[in-house]
Amino acid sequence: MACRKSCHSFLALAVGLLYASVASGAALPLYRNSTANATREYDYIIVGGGLTGLVVANRLSEDPNVSVLVLEYGIIDRSNITRVPYYGTSLNTGAMFSITSAPEPAMQNRSYAIRAGAIAGGGSSVNGMTLNRASAGDYDSWELLGNPGWGWDGLLPYFKKSTYFGLPPSDIVEEYNYTCDKSWYGRDYSPLKGTIPQWQAPDTYTFFDGLEELSIPYREEHADGTAIGQFWTPASIHPTKLERSSSLTSYYDPVSDRTNLVMLTQHQVKTLTFDKDTTTVTGVRALNRATNEMVLFTAKKEVILAAGSIHTPQILQLSGIGPASVLEAAGVDVRLDFPAVGSNLQDHPVAYLNWALTNTYPRPDELTTNATFNAEALQLYLNNKTGPYTKAQANSIGFLSLEMVLGSADAVSDMVEELESQDHQNYLPAIYTADDQVSAGFEAQRYILAKQLKAGDVAALEFPFSGAGFVPNAMMKPLSRGTIHLNPSNPEAEPVIKYHAFTNPFDQTQMSSFIQWTRKFFNTTALSPLTPTQITPDPTLQTPSQILSHLTSLGSLALSPTFSHPSCSCPMMPKALGGCVGPDLKVYGVGNLRIVDASILPIIPAAHLQASLYAVAEKAADVIRGGIGGVGVGVVVSAEGNGASIEMGLDLDLHLDLSVGTDTDTDTGTGLLDLDLDLNFGLHLGLN
Repeated sequence: MACRKSCHSFLALAVGLLYASVASGAALPLYRNSTANATREYDYIIVGGGLTGLVVANRLSEDPNVSVLVLEYGIIDRSNITRVPYYGTSLNTGAMFSITSAPEPAMQNRSYAIRAGAIAGGGSSVNGMTLNRASAGDYDSWELLGNPGWGWDGLLPYFKKSTYFGLPPSDIVEEYNYTCDKSWYGRDYSPLKGTIPQWQAPDTYTFFDGLEELSIPYREEHADGTAIGQFWTPASIHPTKLERSSSLTSYYDPVSDRTNLVMLTQHQVKTLTFDKDTTTVTGVRALNRATNEMVLFTAKKEVILAAGSIHTPQILQLSGIGPASVLEAAGVDVRLDFPAVGSNLQDHPVAYLNWALTNTYPRPDELTTNATFNAEALQLYLNNKTGPYTKAQANSIGFLSLEMVLGSADAVSDMVEELESQDHQNYLPAIYTADDQVSAGFEAQRYILAKQLKAGDVAALEFPFSGAGFVPNAMMKPLSRGTIHLNPSNPEAEPVIKYHAFTNPFDQTQMSSFIQWTRKFFNTTALSPLTPTQITPDPTLQTPSQILSHLTSLGSLALSPTFSHPSCSCPMMPKALGGCVGPDLKVYGVGNLRIVDASILPIIPAAHLQASLYAVAEKAADVIRGGIGGVGVGVVVSAEGNGASIEMGLDLDLHLDLSVGTDTDTDTGTGLLDLDLDLNFGLHLGLN
């Protein structure tokens, strides 16, 4: 049941409650990298000023009586490389952590670069700006794993609350045949801004035709929960400024003059601090990287870990919370033996395939191959904020179900049945065989994924395209699972990260089927005017083992375990299923500690992560502020033998939107009090 109510009689109350949430328009955003004048005690300490950390900081500091400290590892970078959309097509490695994976056992023991943002705004300041949602089924899988209120219906209000979508001028929309339904996005005062670029290479439309020839449906709007097919996806670009919109620019800058909000840059949190020998968190110990001073900060209410999927489990483990065997090997005293910390690591493994094409002018790579075109495009952007420089990574994408890839439901059933019949212990890291709860969690995930892949409720393949012959094949639902553990020889160095990519044969079969589908795509009649000639992989290779071995031998530009989407390493699931946090985001067995970042996702969604994380962070802020946004009653989880059972009673999802409308471009707006109330009763899921 849902109800929405606009009550003008409550408007004065809404304005009063939210007075502190309206940005006052400070001339220069305030931040510090010195602790000399900083208070050492705050109500909330947020570890990480990345995407989720700054969203939560904004919302918690709306209450002027609550003090919030954000400790950010990196600096604030406002250079053009973080602002101009086109520069998002290249890796800004100077603003990323330098991390290399451990040798991957199923990938010829090669190691791979792992990308994570190391400046304020985190990934939202360095990513390719793709701002897409997954299908409803992706989020419903989180709820099915024992997280009431964290499914599609519970998250949709927060997708809208976080993001405003603005169309380009009407002539651009008509020229490029853009489609959308703005009702699935927020209002003009939603902090994050998104739009569609004001340029596309002409051969992009040839690819749309090729997908249509293969019966891939076109979605006029993907954000409605039906993100399976081909469609346009927004980018995190301000629709009038035509610059990157990040958590820094959209959530921190407008409120940086709040006296109850402090962000200290160049502060690396090393460990949590505790009340004596208990597991009750009292604060953090941080290194001021500018002065090399170690500083202690105290949290009167809670510490919120938002350091990302790589560093959140590392901080927990350095604090003595993690698998005992890992901690002992690193010489860390065990405070809480917790095998789930650092398990369940997921990403989107990706193959980069290449065809030589005879492209139409201007070609997709014209900016990098034609200096005159580039110079003209740059002036067009600087003078008019239009043209190729308004475009980051591809906005034209196919997200294909397994049936779209394989061509028949019977083929999908055969493939999924092989997955269901596996002895999964043969393909998982050692931590899974050593811990029944972590193992039961994977089995629960496998059960859900098998059902969803067979039903076509989630996408299996991401196929972004721009009209170029270089195309990624990204696997959306890997069944292999990785780990993040302390480096035993140097615990404070970057952790040992092992994806274990392709160790599950189901993933090898998936990737092989994606590549065969892509070959079929380039052989369509629609693509024939481009005279495609396959380069990578070698067209003579046909078997899965031949293809994957060949691609692996070519290195990370041909096959990689990561699409720069590391996630799921401290999952939100019942503890009996290997979870680290519950739906209230509190760490099991630890007091005054929550996690709000990509590590809590139980199953990686079939999407680039940022749109989902903005919604997660918005909802998390409501949960932290008093349970509004997700209350589960009567959650019972049991695991017996090779099966598991989840019983959920009442799911109360209350979304209270008390926002004073302010159009950031025109300084006009209206106030509105919205109340969403969703009640769902009786959900039982048996996993056997």
